[in-house]
Amino acid sequence: MIDSVSIVVIDDNLGSLELLSAALARPGLEIFTASNPVDGIELVKQHRPRLVLTDLVMPGMSGLEVLDHVVAFDPAIDAILMTAHYTTETAVAAIRAGAADYLQKPVKLSLLRERVSALIDSAARRQRAHSGAEMEFEGLVARSDKMWELFAMIERVAPHFRSILIKGPTGAGKDLIAQALHLRGGLKGRFVVLNCSAVVETLFESELFGHVKGAFTGADRDKAGLFDLANGGTLFLDEIGDMPMATQAKLLRAIQNQEVMPVGGLTPKRVNVRIVAATHKDLKSAIAEGKFREDLYYRLAMVELAVPSLRDRPEDIALLARHFMRKFAHEFAKPIDGLTPRATLVLERHSWPGNVRELEHVIGRACMLTEGHLIDVDSLPDHLVQPERLNGAAPDDCGFGTTLTLEEQEKRLVTQAMKEADGNQSEAARRLGIGRDALRYKLKRYDLL
Repeated sequence: MIDSVSIVVIDDNLGSLELLSAALARPGLEIFTASNPVDGIELVKQHRPRLVLTDLVMPGMSGLEVLDHVVAFDPAIDAILMTAHYTTETAVAAIRAGAADYLQKPVKLSLLRERVSALIDSAARRQRAHSGAEMEFEGLVARSDKMWELFAMIERVAPHFRSILIKGPTGAGKDLIAQALHLRGGLKGRFVVLNCSAVVETLFESELFGHVKGAFTGADRDKAGLFDLANGGTLFLDEIGDMPMATQAKLLRAIQNQEVMPVGGLTPKRVNVRIVAATHKDLKSAIAEGKFREDLYYRLAMVELAVPSLRDRPEDIALLARHFMRKFAHEFAKPIDGLTPRATLVLERHSWPGNVRELEHVIGRACMLTEGHLIDVDSLPDHLVQPERLNGAAPDDCGFGTTLTLEEQEKRLVTQAMKEADGNQSEAARRLGIGRDALRYKLKRYDLL
């Protein structure tokens, strides 16, 4: 809980206003109410609450307009919209506009309390993350603003989405993001996974929709498809860009109609399945090349989540390294307590083309090789320890091969890149082969800003 938490409730129905206030009342929570939007906005400006609850349809100003005022005043304030005319599409639109949640009236009071508590707790986690503490979100650990913005979006859309597209480089953790969406969605069904790049083209339809006995040679019995297995839950389609065009058309119909037709069957089956698709490819380019259906893309991308590269969130590298170190130390039954400062610096200096998966493999290897209580550079792969050249400069030109520490060497590299780029951070980041946010992190670290 955050100290001195306050909430503003806005509803033109006085009965609803009284009911909501009574339902949320608890020690440590201060509630301010307004029966019209203008007064409600003034309360927001006066008290800067942690949370705003507002009706969607009100005389003079809609809840979306109230949301615009709240976001413009302080984007950190969470807002929940309430309406008697709930649809998934309007819920997603409200969340895209900045709403933290979107509830149907009459609001179930138990659900309202649950969502409000979750938002307040989430704000507390963000505060702890910014203070430097290790934070976990459904198995994901992070400290960076980029990842906590992603976690906040997951919390907002998870109860409402029908389909979501996750984009990001290979190894960035798209599968864990998909699982977090499933867990935060409160679904009772299973989380079912299909790696589209690992399926033979002729078997796609059977894998997804199942088949009946005798549908083709070798079909000696009925077989349930993944849509059946995921009924009431989530179907995660990893590397959706590798799905054949013919299957894409049938997948689109299944998502739109929530019906599947088994191969060889005559009667469609009703299903209730949420779809999470993921890709490292540029699907818009694939559409232009005729390799991906545009209508399927827009159906999947009602909500898009972008998972950043590890090099663009350098403050998470040491955190993840310790997380994996504990995991593998336990798995290998080794008394490893941490990493040396120079080993940590080597990890932070690497560009991580394989992202979190590469880091996990590096730490797993290091844990196998380490004989003492700390992981040092001698347990890291040679390609991490050996400095890379910068624009063709020899290692000695950058201060390597001298008595400089690794930290001093990195500072010299960053300084040189900024000098060659005439102070242009984007150009300096390109020269170093890192993201602009990663460069800003290093500039702050070495007091070069």
